[in-house]
Amino acid sequence: MYKSTNLDLFPYPFHTIKEGTNYRYSNDMRKLEKDQFNAIQITPEYEKQIKRKREMLNEQPEVRFQSYPHTMEMQWEVAEMLLDMAVEAYPEYFQVEKKGNQWTFHNLILNETESFIFGDASSIELEPLDLIGRHFTPDYVLMVHRDDNLYLEVAQQSYGALFSPHWNKGMSFDEIHGPVPFVSRTGVPLAQRVRDFLIRNVLPGEPWTRINWNLMADRWDVNYETFDQWGPTRSLITPENAGKLVRFRVEEQKFYRMPRSNAILFNLNTQFLPMEDLALKPEWLEQTYFILSDIPKPMADYKGFTPFIEPTLEYLKNLLEQTKAANR
Repeated sequence: MYKSTNLDLFPYPFHTIKEGTNYRYSNDMRKLEKDQFNAIQITPEYEKQIKRKREMLNEQPEVRFQSYPHTMEMQWEVAEMLLDMAVEAYPEYFQVEKKGNQWTFHNLILNETESFIFGDASSIELEPLDLIGRHFTPDYVLMVHRDDNLYLEVAQQSYGALFSPHWNKGMSFDEIHGPVPFVSRTGVPLAQRVRDFLIRNVLPGEPWTRINWNLMADRWDVNYETFDQWGPTRSLITPENAGKLVRFRVEEQKFYRMPRSNAILFNLNTQFLPMEDLALKPEWLEQTYFILSDIPKPMADYKGFTPFIEPTLEYLKNLLEQTKAANR
């Protein structure tokens, strides 16, 4: 398996929280600067992560990729955007030859080539987003805007947290985020506020971003269809093994309004860090322990780590004491 090894690239989620203050769930969306528009990122774990992503897609193809027949045009639109971004960001790794509608994509890292007729689904074995998405590490979700809501119509997912395309296809944004147990000061459910924000503010050429985080107990993803596998593992966490088995799951989300289809692309780049590696960044270790110690139970329940938060906190407390003693 893999973990983040370059901590300078790891999207630590609590950067914006001032020392001594508590974490609370909020709409922490921010507009991307132009130099951050590109969604393609190659980390040292790229090959391992792509290998695992493809394994999961092949193991559960119907669970992990879902779409409606009418979404082919928007899938091609997203595939084109991702390929153009890849060539722009890493011309040494990715190349695209376009001769009319005959396109050839070269992934030089994996030594793979994809040739197809752009816009012609019969020229490829997989659907466009499923094919191109297997060359990049994020998960991808396309939601269509209608009736003042967003509806999930295409998704490729390998690193989800209580989410799967098979389960969630066709659901509205409100239905998917129904379990979010928080409301604003004016009494509006937080999920509804975020949905309205996305609809109003994510415009063509104006992408936004936010960070989502969770804790995973010896898993890289948890979906509803495999609860029988991952549910029991949460009770196996102890203060002795939490350092290796409990992982910080941090999802850097980027949101793009597609100019032709008007759909919103959720680009979900997920990275993982074992609790023991927080010792490499003592300031992260101390802040993470402080924040997790104060997490409200409804939030822990919603995120799914209530069954193992106590042994994790005990581990972090011991690690923090050891780190401070070693630095005296």
